Amino acid sequence: MTYARARLWLGISGVGLWVMAAGVGLWMGSFGLGELLGVYLLGQLPLDYLGGYWLPLRYGRRVEGGFWGPYLRGVAVQALALVAFGGSILVLGEWGGRGAVKGGQLVLMLAMLWGQESLAGILAGQLGGDLGYTGGIAGLPGRGRVVVPRGWDLKLQTIARLRRMAAIESGSRTRGVWVAIGWNLLGFQLASFLPGAGVAGAEELVRTVFGFALWSFLGVLVLPTVSRWGVFEVDQFSKRLGLREPEFSRTVRELDRMQDDEPQRSAGVETIFHPLPGVASRILRFREERAGPGAWNAARYALYLAWPCLGLLSRAVHCNVGRPELWVFLPVE
Repeated sequence: MTYARARLWLGISGVGLWVMAAGVGLWMGSFGLGELLGVYLLGQLPLDYLGGYWLPLRYGRRVEGGFWGPYLRGVAVQALALVAFGGSILVLGEWGGRGAVKGGQLVLMLAMLWGQESLAGILAGQLGGDLGYTGGIAGLPGRGRVVVPRGWDLKLQTIARLRRMAAIESGSRTRGVWVAIGWNLLGFQLASFLPGAGVAGAEELVRTVFGFALWSFLGVLVLPTVSRWGVFEVDQFSKRLGLREPEFSRTVRELDRMQDDEPQRSAGVETIFHPLPGVASRILRFREERAGPGAWNAARYALYLAWPCLGLLSRAVHCNVGRPELWVFLPVE
């Protein structure tokens, strides 16, 4: 069992746990918001321990600063955010119904993009201790700010900046953000029409959250495809900006070693579970010079931006389970 495959199975287990919990919750009936949050924190704890401490320790993956301190800090910050977001939904739902909630969630998602760096710092403290932290692009659609880990060497930082500028200039990052936002808003609205669901009362809201969890599971399966298209698109745009194949190949191999360390994947595993294409796929497509439009990072933006929808899958996937630094900046490389 490789590190990559162990994390994949852990992510499958975590996502499966919350999908089953959502199904049971819809079937059983009423829950309170406090009960939901308590179940979420307790249910996620063993998964986070395995993903944030046990697996990295077993496979020799560097995590600085220990586990419990940063983890408890991250849990506390996210819990407070979820309480605030849940309260805002109830206030807006009672005042203006589903339309007001949708508008409020849109504003909150845009605010989370605008303040992504600040939120990451509050939640995780010192960024860069986790080997899998890649930074990304923060900021509003069309006005992205490139974020690169300080611990990377100068060459890797330079190529990462070039690729992320390519994501901005090609429009793929903007498409990824709007796909993620649209997916979440649509899913939450649909979930609010389930029997017994709604946005004007706590029990209604909990049923809506359970329905949204099922929608998010569908997104985990669907959105990686357009995200991979976005990666291929950005790779080709980077070539037009001056990135050459030898530099590109070395970079994607190095980044893969920092992430899953799985340069070869089966087509089935990549299609279903990975929004980032494998090394072999990316090098092949880079050489072939073919790539259509995509939605860069849409799958992982959707998980981060699910917080205002009380998304239960937002930190249960294989790339970020148990890793607070990656709850806000999920890996983009």
